[in-house]
Amino acid sequence: MRKLYISADIEGCAGVASQHALAADRFEWQDARRWMTGEVVAAAEAALAHGFDEVLVVDGHGNGHNLLPDAMPDGVRLLRSWPRALLQMEGIDTPGIEAAFFIGYHNGAMGDGGILAHTYSSAAFRDLRLNGVSASEGYLNAALAGEFGVPVVLVTGDAETAADAKAYAPGAVACIVKQSVGFRAAAALTPREACASISTAAASALTTPRPRPFRLEGPYRLEIDFSTRVAAEMAAYLPFIEQTGPCTVSAEFATMAALMRFISFLILFNPNGVVGL
Repeated sequence: MRKLYISADIEGCAGVASQHALAADRFEWQDARRWMTGEVVAAAEAALAHGFDEVLVVDGHGNGHNLLPDAMPDGVRLLRSWPRALLQMEGIDTPGIEAAFFIGYHNGAMGDGGILAHTYSSAAFRDLRLNGVSASEGYLNAALAGEFGVPVVLVTGDAETAADAKAYAPGAVACIVKQSVGFRAAAALTPREACASISTAAASALTTPRPRPFRLEGPYRLEIDFSTRVAAEMAAYLPFIEQTGPCTVSAEFATMAALMRFISFLILFNPNGVVGL
């Protein structure tokens, strides 16, 4: 059985321009989740039309309940909600996955601009560095996919996201659905035009030679700049964590999967049971 993987976020979707689209208690979220769903469906339908038997779609934003299951075509398996050990890449270790799409992605917190740029949690992190490189979600997620031999072949989002993807998926097709006017302002394609562009880009990504998976040499050193001093102080309670600055900690991991599980723990652990990105 041939399988394709889709990791989906919302900030990079056409139409999304500010925080008003990002959470269920904000006025534009219901529209934004439809836009996100449409872009994912366009990508999934292209994969199914090009010989894939199954598409594993992972809802990687906010409460993990953004994508509308009723809109998904047959052949999609939709992974929702939290917690998950591998965050936006849960299930990437599933046997048979040939390639990955990153839909609705955005630039990293310390990247060169872009709509709503951050890395996993703007409330928790100012920056994450992998082996000394300031890393976006795309960079970290692609490195994890590469550990399982899966190349990223399509990335959609704004122009800054496409530029960032050259570091971790230089052979991927980039589909730009909007231009950044500022951190919270965008000039975008209409949702209908964006879906058509993604469908075309996905078909191109699946009919051209596959790029190599993004593989980094281990061990993997993770440095985290937290948003607060107390977060760094408490992270250093863990015996394998070193506090290296007022808001900074570092740790070393043998695998990318172990590193991602640690990031997931930092973001999602709550003894009261309430989780989300």
